[in-house]
Amino acid sequence: MENNLRPVRVEIVAKAKGCMLCDLAVAMLEELQPELTGVALTWEVVDIGSREGLLRQAELSKICGQMPAVPSIIINDHIAFDHIPDMESLVSALYSQAK
Repeated sequence: MENNLRPVRVEIVAKAKGCMLCDLAVAMLEELQPELTGVALTWEVVDIGSREGLLRQAELSKICGQMPAVPSIIINDHIAFDHIPDMESLVSALYSQAK
């Protein structure tokens, strides 16, 4: 990997409690984060079960040009997945955004 990779910011648009797919997205990033070499990964959950999360989802809909589905994975302010991808696809998307 190159040493000059830029930071990658991920937002998971999800419901923090009671959504199995949302939990899976979080678990995938928790597992991947220590394994990604050369990527400055930061991520957070946009909890649509909270007022703050709903406001951020509305902001993301303006930034992305469409309302992100639940769950969605937003990478660097672009909807990368409107579903839960397989691990290989997620890793590939993260590295492609880091160049």
